[in-house]
Amino acid sequence: MGYLKKRFMNIKIRSKMIYSYVLIAIIPFCLVGGVGVSVTTGEMEKNVTQYSTQMVGQILRTVDLYINSIEKKVNMLIRMIEPMHIEEATDCDSGSWKEQQRILVADFQAVARTHGEIAGIFFATENDLYVSTGMSRTSRDSFEKENWYQKAKEHPDEMQLIVNVTGRNISTDTAYSIDDVFSVVKAVSDPETGEIIGVLLLDIKHDIISNAIKDVMIGETGFVYVLDENGNVVYTPANAVVYRIKPEWLMGREWITAKIRGQKYQISHQQSEYTGWKIVSISSYQEIMRNINRMFFVFAVLLVVILLLVLFVAVKMAETITKPIVKLRNLMRQTEEGELTVRFEGEGQDEISELGRNFNHMLERIQELLDRVYVEQENKRQAELKVVQEQFKPHFLYNTLDTIGWMAREHSANNIVHLVDALTNVFRISLSKGRDYITLQEEVCYISNYLYIQKIRYGPKVIYEVSFDPDCENEEVPKLILQPLVENAIYHGVKMKRGDGHLKVRVEKSGPDQIVLEVQDDGKGMDQGKAEELEKLLNEPSRPEQNKSFGLFYVKERLRIRYGGNFYVKVYSKEDEGTTIAIFIPAAYP
Repeated sequence: MGYLKKRFMNIKIRSKMIYSYVLIAIIPFCLVGGVGVSVTTGEMEKNVTQYSTQMVGQILRTVDLYINSIEKKVNMLIRMIEPMHIEEATDCDSGSWKEQQRILVADFQAVARTHGEIAGIFFATENDLYVSTGMSRTSRDSFEKENWYQKAKEHPDEMQLIVNVTGRNISTDTAYSIDDVFSVVKAVSDPETGEIIGVLLLDIKHDIISNAIKDVMIGETGFVYVLDENGNVVYTPANAVVYRIKPEWLMGREWITAKIRGQKYQISHQQSEYTGWKIVSISSYQEIMRNINRMFFVFAVLLVVILLLVLFVAVKMAETITKPIVKLRNLMRQTEEGELTVRFEGEGQDEISELGRNFNHMLERIQELLDRVYVEQENKRQAELKVVQEQFKPHFLYNTLDTIGWMAREHSANNIVHLVDALTNVFRISLSKGRDYITLQEEVCYISNYLYIQKIRYGPKVIYEVSFDPDCENEEVPKLILQPLVENAIYHGVKMKRGDGHLKVRVEKSGPDQIVLEVQDDGKGMDQGKAEELEKLLNEPSRPEQNKSFGLFYVKERLRIRYGGNFYVKVYSKEDEGTTIAIFIPAAYP
């Protein structure tokens, strides 16, 4: 979106106006046409969906009726088997079994002849004997190991539907193929003991399903097929689309639209609570949209005609506005080349003419400003020269102190030499070639010289001790962060007490990843409330006017700039016993 906006902003105003006129005319037409086409399409899709849903529901009920009638036939056959005490026959050569077999074969054949949808009947006993019509055993393996036999025994009170009949220990005669049937199985129990005595299996021709859906018409290419509860195909007409339908499409809502092999289809499905089977209808979206495409064609022709008319009118109207704008643009280009004497001449009172008059006024103001800028630049050069002169002063003072130190050495004034050296080091480190960060070794050197100068000034009031961990010497910290702490310790601590004052400055590692910078005095101290307030001010962000000490404020701010939130300050103090301020910073900070 940003790219298109940028492209639009870069085109000429004449083109913008033409595009705008075209859009103003086309958008209402497109909205009205689009809404009409959308409503029509929705209604057509709704009608097709309702028809598909009703048709699938009707087929589902028909198939359920067929399966229910088969279950009744199965129960009828079971009632024929139960009184015969099949469980007593253990040998296929026994006379009782042969008689029972003869009777059952006759009954099975009679049922199969009167019900054309039954392709074969097979009954297997718990003693591994069987009776059948149109079916025979393929090996001596026990029937109890067969999947269909185990499935019937697991659910003895329910008829089970088996779609895939391949791989079983049963073969069919030449009258039909196993690819043209599905099977139903049900356990047969002894009516007295309730024990399972065998399993009855019927192969059912797909004709009962094809008869239910053969007269269904879903356009020219639509069709219906059947899946079992596991998603296996029970029956389908010859169509390559079936095997490209994803199982997840048939979950949830009863209809969806999906793209298969580059074409869009509407898929409706319903699942039977009785059999668990799904009836699925497939209809071509292209056929549904055929009439819609005609509407789109008419709409597109009208759109082209309207577009040509609007384009002609837009070009004529744009010319009346863009000509004075082009003239003003050419004047501006001349101005860019330094021609400030050009002027726009316009007789009208519209916005473009007003803009031209403002352009003329702007050129006059530019000339005035150029004259003013020349004067300001001259003043700026004078100010820069003054800044250079001011920068000379600290270096001059530093060099002068160095000269005084050498003169004191020549006269063996050692106290003066040490004092001047200390003050020279203070100036040297504070300048530090303009660097904002120095090593802890330089920081400790600075504070040692600073304390020496204060001791010379205050005598026994400032007795100090500096301890430094050599492992910290190369760590870089913000310049002069200890000096405000030491200065506060002198002026607000030891200076306010009677007798000698003691200060301790400690810099060392407090852990593998942390360094502590501590200033301790035995001066006047403060109460706990003031100590907590000071600690809060040194840790939390604040403005300069909120801090009583600007030195401490800028220590905190330089630490925050350097370490962000990765530092903290602790304040320990007790009245008439002294104060300790400790800064904790991370070690090896980049």
